[in-house]
Amino acid sequence: MKLKSVLLVAILAIWLGTATAQTSPKVVASIKPLHSLVAGVMAGVAEPVLLLRGSASPHAYALRPSDAQALQEAEAVFWVGEEAEGFLTKPLRSLAGNAKVVALSDAEGIHWLSLREGAVWLPHEHEDESETHSEHRHNGRNPHIWLDPRNAQVMVQAIVTTLRAADPAHASTYQTNGWTLSQRLDALDAKLREDLTPLSRKPYLVFHDAYQYFEKRYGLHPIGAVTTSPERTAGVKQLQALRKQVMGSGVRCVFTEPQFSPKLLRVVTSGLQVKRGVLDPVGAKLSPGPELYFTLLNNLSTSLRACLLYSVSE
Repeated sequence: MKLKSVLLVAILAIWLGTATAQTSPKVVASIKPLHSLVAGVMAGVAEPVLLLRGSASPHAYALRPSDAQALQEAEAVFWVGEEAEGFLTKPLRSLAGNAKVVALSDAEGIHWLSLREGAVWLPHEHEDESETHSEHRHNGRNPHIWLDPRNAQVMVQAIVTTLRAADPAHASTYQTNGWTLSQRLDALDAKLREDLTPLSRKPYLVFHDAYQYFEKRYGLHPIGAVTTSPERTAGVKQLQALRKQVMGSGVRCVFTEPQFSPKLLRVVTSGLQVKRGVLDPVGAKLSPGPELYFTLLNNLSTSLRACLLYSVSE
């Protein structure tokens, strides 16, 4: 009798697990930072599918057959939008016809910054380039919106709203998880502000203009980038302008990215006394999951502090 009871409990648990899996929505997220936020909202319900795995960059990516299948089966797809992931525009139209496709860049309350033109862009005091989505719709927007925790909070709310509508059975879980994420993002924002305040007057150079949201949020002092976008090759004049700026601005550090060759940065800094660091805007080397977003931003802070708080001789 006892054995029968154990078997019945086991069968019921398996049935309930299967039923839960069947009723949980199939969700896809484009890049690791968004996938992390979606995974956090879906914790305890299901795991979303990540399209860009490993060190893949949204600047140059070709969908695999498994990606196409995931899009065809999806009930909800989260992406930043065409400006960040242009490679997804056509596949979403042709493959994800049955899904609720959510461009999180369209979420109400997202703070936008304009793309910076040219190789050198020294920030001005009291500069405020932030704009809301409703005020700024032209194509000159910087798409790396996830690097501001305030934008992450807006995206979390949009994710919660979408999933509650798609899966009412787990609405309370999504709501609770979203609230928890929002609290954690507040704590992350406060920690980053405290850690990065000492860097406010220390100039540095980056590989491409991916960090403007992070820089504006925490009062950092970049002097320029080798390129505004990795798919654009820097010209000789641009490299010369950067080298001249590096020589005359007291730049202590230059930052490469794990996905791209540092060759151009070497050209700019050859023979100069500067340190080199690595910044990663998408979590190329990080394992996907709910913690990735927090690790990603903390890693940016750690890399900046490690390079900028000490002189070359140290």
